[in-house]
Amino acid sequence: MAGDNDVSMRRSFDELYLTASEIETLGMIVNALGVTGSQLILRHRPELYLHAQANLQKCRGEHEELLKRLDHAARQSKDESALRLIEDLETMPADAMQSLHAARRCLLAAAFLGHCIAAHNHQPRAAVAPHEHKRLN
Repeated sequence: MAGDNDVSMRRSFDELYLTASEIETLGMIVNALGVTGSQLILRHRPELYLHAQANLQKCRGEHEELLKRLDHAARQSKDESALRLIEDLETMPADAMQSLHAARRCLLAAAFLGHCIAAHNHQPRAAVAPHEHKRLN
């Protein structure tokens, strides 16, 4: 049932704990995926594409454990995995259809990572609202 899938997807996000530095890393990956995807379509600034690719490879090398945790969460929620995409982007798409497909995957992976950032960027709220402080004047 659809409700069961929603519960399992929510559980996968609840189990994913991100530190502040990991969220910053996700921001860099989202940026690099956005640049990569845009350059796969536009192809007017090849140096941007190469720089974004270098950043993705650097993030993969330095933060592979984080990317593996995110890969697991993405697979559970049937979203695009940034780790798999980074691996696939090591070879340049051969034609326009492959470029469009890769750009689409960049957008989907960036959306998933953006959701991870948004879901874990909120401070937990207290169960009971705090009392307002009143002046006694």
